[in-house]
Amino acid sequence: MFALAGFASLAVQTAVADEVRCEGAIVKIEGENVTVKDATKEQEMKVDPATKITSGGKPVMVADLKVGQKVQCSLDKRGDKVVCLAMEIMRDTP
Repeated sequence: MFALAGFASLAVQTAVADEVRCEGAIVKIEGENVTVKDATKEQEMKVDPATKITSGGKPVMVADLKVGQKVQCSLDKRGDKVVCLAMEIMRDTP
């Protein structure tokens, strides 16, 4: 029983370790791929139907994303791919 609980705890820690955050401006949108640039690097991510996109706390569509918008993202690294779990469009952007 304790071994199983330890294994479950390890699995949760591993899952959390693969989730990362980024913040920056959208520099490129190509189909379902969005690239966000922060102060030092660019992060390309896939935006899929399960991605929760909001602006001012209200849901918006992928079609509402524009180059130049500042965003905060929660990402999940899946092997060599990065999937956006959630994206918030910051209020002070077009």
